[in-house]
Amino acid sequence: MTIKLLLKYCLEKDGAYIDHPFGIEYPVVKIKSSSGKSARIFAEFYNLDGRDIMTFSTDEDTAVSLRMEFPNTVVRGWHCPPVQAKYKSTVYIADMSDDLLMWFVDMSYNRAVSKLK
Repeated sequence: MTIKLLLKYCLEKDGAYIDHPFGIEYPVVKIKSSSGKSARIFAEFYNLDGRDIMTFSTDEDTAVSLRMEFPNTVVRGWHCPPVQAKYKSTVYIADMSDDLLMWFVDMSYNRAVSKLK
């Protein structure tokens, strides 16, 4: 799967939109609260050393489990400060199946939605 296809999948989620808070070359996908006063990121995309990556969020236990199950493929959130690193993971897109990538997006989206309510 490519970043373009993952972005398309993300944007099919209710209320999802693209933003560029870290620069035009780093698209992130957010969801706004129903009031429109707050938003949460649920997917971030980068190219790091020539490899496409996605950062997503889960609960702490799931993040640890995924990093153990997929060592060197799912890693601590690439750009995240320590307080966020226990929830955010980064995955090398080319090293993961499409189904798992979509599952990561789904988990992260659901977490973002739950945090907005």
